[in-house]
Amino acid sequence: MDEAIQTESQPETQEQQPASFIDSLPEDLRNEPSLKNFTDAGSLAKSFVHAQRMIGADKVALPGKSATDEEWRGVYSKIGMPAEASGYEYEADFDEQEHQSFRAAAHAAGLNVKQAQAMASFLDSQGKETLQGFEEQAEIARLDGEKELRQEYGAALEDKLGRAKGAAIAMGLPHEFDEQGNAYIPMFDEIMLADGRALGDHPFIIKLFANLADQIGEDTLEGATKELVMTPEEASRQIAELTAQGMPYWDSQHPEHSNHVSEVLRLREFTIVPVEG
Repeated sequence: MDEAIQTESQPETQEQQPASFIDSLPEDLRNEPSLKNFTDAGSLAKSFVHAQRMIGADKVALPGKSATDEEWRGVYSKIGMPAEASGYEYEADFDEQEHQSFRAAAHAAGLNVKQAQAMASFLDSQGKETLQGFEEQAEIARLDGEKELRQEYGAALEDKLGRAKGAAIAMGLPHEFDEQGNAYIPMFDEIMLADGRALGDHPFIIKLFANLADQIGEDTLEGATKELVMTPEEASRQIAELTAQGMPYWDSQHPEHSNHVSEVLRLREFTIVPVEG
């Protein structure tokens, strides 16, 4: 009985805790700062293997703050910059001059081949987007100009264009002939305005030479039609004259009544502005 009581009164033996990874190291390594982040031997072994692999890898030492351009170019060469600008190979829709300029700029910046390809692709894409947008704006400007001329000239547009071309030739502008023998003025197509359209597509130029044609004798207007087509304004003005108060148009008994009515009907065709060019 006494033995049982004595056994029960003895303190229980506490379970012994395993030593930590750091505590298991030799005493002179336990306070090493570089080992504090390791919790087991496995993570330490992985770090050691990685370090050993890095020892055998190619490494590039970065120059200090006071490094010269030449020292930096040595670094660029080690990470892929070609020895010469001509060493860059990439895919881009550049012309020859653009290729030369880009290669020179890439080499001056110390780009490696992969970086040069990325920059060339970016510039090529941006250039195409810019060109496409410019061409779209130019076409809008051209169509707006055509609409303006058609609203003013109506059915007489083609006649006015021919007379404008004839006046330009009569004024001495250089001209050539196409395969069908039709005269044309190269500068009207070759000179591009700031909005992207050709000089000959601007309404001001057409109106300028069309007005000059009215001041030049018909015999000197090369390529112009002999039979004039009225503009809506000209036709409306004549209609107003024929339908004025007291004119035969209003008197069915007048001998010229039918002629006036027929002429007004004919003239009204010129006041209609065609929708298509």
